[in-house]
Amino acid sequence: MFGKHCLAQRNVFGYDFRTPPFLVTARRTSAELLMPVTYTCPNPDCGANLKTPARVAVGKSVKCPKCGRSFTPETEEAEAPAGAGTLKFADDGPKKPVSPAKPKPAPKVEKKEEPAPAAATSPFADDDDESAESIKRGYGITLETEEEKKEAEKHRPKFTDVEDKFKKSARGPAMALTVMPSNLMTLEGLLTVAFGLLWFLQGSWPLIFSDAPPGEEELEEAIVDMIVGLVVFVWGAMVCFGASQLQELGSYPWAMTGSIMGIFPLLVGAAGILALQNPAVKAGFAESAGGPDDDEEEDDEDEDEDEDDEDEDEDEDEDDEEEEVKKKVKKPVKPVNKAKTKKRKDDDDEDDE
Repeated sequence: MFGKHCLAQRNVFGYDFRTPPFLVTARRTSAELLMPVTYTCPNPDCGANLKTPARVAVGKSVKCPKCGRSFTPETEEAEAPAGAGTLKFADDGPKKPVSPAKPKPAPKVEKKEEPAPAAATSPFADDDDESAESIKRGYGITLETEEEKKEAEKHRPKFTDVEDKFKKSARGPAMALTVMPSNLMTLEGLLTVAFGLLWFLQGSWPLIFSDAPPGEEELEEAIVDMIVGLVVFVWGAMVCFGASQLQELGSYPWAMTGSIMGIFPLLVGAAGILALQNPAVKAGFAESAGGPDDDEEEDDEDEDEDEDDEDEDEDEDEDDEEEEVKKKVKKPVKPVNKAKTKKRKDDDDEDDE
């Protein structure tokens, strides 16, 4: 019931409240307080219009920003009468009139040329944003100075030769040097084998495909041709075998033999002989068939054997120490005193008597 007799009113802070009708007093409405108000400076030389977002409190002095004169825009007399719908407390009496403040003489202000305010930098501005100076300069290439280059050269990392963890194999470079001679020798050996086979067939042809039995002279010629063809065939096969040994770095003697035999008939074996005289090729032949891995395995085996020997020596030392400890633990047998034994025998004899 009490709420129905309350009046709703909004204060200057924007909050709604309800006040009993017998406690409210006449005040300016919130709309009147929040309305923008324009005041005129009383200085006749200035006459500037000052616009405020809300009405100034009564009796409060305001300073003109233009001439610097202080004046009171709102006095008790100038207060507008309370409008309809506004209330006041009954206890509040009439306010005393406030005498207007005496106007002060306006001080002489010397006009100075104020420098243009610097553009405020936003804290959220990105460093990559272009400034006015950079836009005026335009785009271009910034070259490093000699000092900057020297400083960068000092801090530049220096790379040195990295030592190989494992031993390099000499077979790779050696095989690269023997590719061409071995291929030429293989081609020559195949041609020689083919020529020897044809020679053998040419000598055996009259003996196989002749209707009449050959004479002694024809038989001798056929046998000679067959032997020569067989020798040429074997010669070419040996050249091919030497070429394979040269290419695979298998057997140095067989590779040299094949190269020497390859001199006839096309002189290709000379290239093989020159390749075999190269120190890199000799190193490839001298290396084991499996390369440096075999050497590493041999080294590992030697290390294992050394470790086994050390373990055996340690075991022997431990056994010796245990034997010494056992000897120390055993107490030596004390020798029996002969005099004491004689006395004991005499005592025993007396007891028997």
